[in-house]
Amino acid sequence: MPPPTQPGFTYADPAEVCHRFTAVLYSADTRRDAGPGDAYQRAIRYASGTLAGQSPAASRDGRWATWAEHRAYVDAVVEPFVDAQQPADTAITARRAVRVTSRPLSEGGWRGWTEHSLVDCALRRGGPDGSGWRVTAYEIRQAGLR
Repeated sequence: MPPPTQPGFTYADPAEVCHRFTAVLYSADTRRDAGPGDAYQRAIRYASGTLAGQSPAASRDGRWATWAEHRAYVDAVVEPFVDAQQPADTAITARRAVRVTSRPLSEGGWRGWTEHSLVDCALRRGGPDGSGWRVTAYEIRQAGLR
């Protein structure tokens, strides 16, 4: 089954697909989301059908109760990350990485820990997911807390 799409987005640039996937993945907001898995449900608009069908570990995030108590949202900044080990693109596969700095905040002034992460995206173009690039797998590596 094809994954959902983001209206108006072309899926033409693997770097932009990885960036958008990651930005949405880190878009948790206890003021509007029912749980931590809601961000993943939004992120699947940039994922392959196979990845979209998986049950995300994000739906069991232990930080959610604390965030909800403070009515927090996650403020995230996503930047490109150039990995010297990154393999060359092919006609149908690509890898991209981004650096994410995220911190839960509340309108009342509460601030959680700032988290620094690297997100590696494996992307594929074509096949049952359509002609554009889609994230087929991703890995989050923690780069530190502050």
